Amino acid sequence: MLLLPLVSALTTVLSTPGEAIGSQYSTAVAPPGSIPPLYRFLQQHFDSTIVYQQQGSWNQGPNMLILSKKGQQVYFFTYRSPYQPTQGHYIPGGLTQKFSKQEARFRAIQPDTNQYFLPQRVSEPVLKQTWKNLHPTQLWQVRNNDARSSDEECIIEDASTVTLWFLTRANSRTACFYAPDFYEECAGPGVNRRQAIKTRMALEALLR
Repeated sequence: MLLLPLVSALTTVLSTPGEAIGSQYSTAVAPPGSIPPLYRFLQQHFDSTIVYQQQGSWNQGPNMLILSKKGQQVYFFTYRSPYQPTQGHYIPGGLTQKFSKQEARFRAIQPDTNQYFLPQRVSEPVLKQTWKNLHPTQLWQVRNNDARSSDEECIIEDASTVTLWFLTRANSRTACFYAPDFYEECAGPGVNRRQAIKTRMALEALLR
């Protein structure tokens, strides 16, 4: 789950109190009780969960694709604002202002099992195959790669930051990537960055 301000939460690695897990970069341990409600819920009710989140200057609210597993069953959820695509567009009848207020309300609350947290209908075989293809045990080893390139030919501003969250009942951690698709093409292949892109593609395919 993401805390407010959202950006600070994206760089936090969560674990059991007093322990930081699985990153070669500096990490911060979440204070007891600081894990937002949605992630606490996922940890309590599912054996393991993969969360893909994209955060950028043009989308300040959380936008999550969530794949969870309990026993042999796999579930797919989204947590996103239905009003975000309307931002910056005029809609008659006062709807522009109304939708802007609803978008602001969405951004102001912590992610939880509210009206924005929705199950998505996907066939059971597809969900199980997607989980298998993502190799969750390997994803747990993915490392951060969120620094901007020093190569003058590989510079991009105001791009999105992708965060992968890995949750189990006992532990959780994150790995962050700044503009992974851009740098994968411009700076060349990166093992961890490629895993982030692969995860996004697999989860987005479930929405089609």
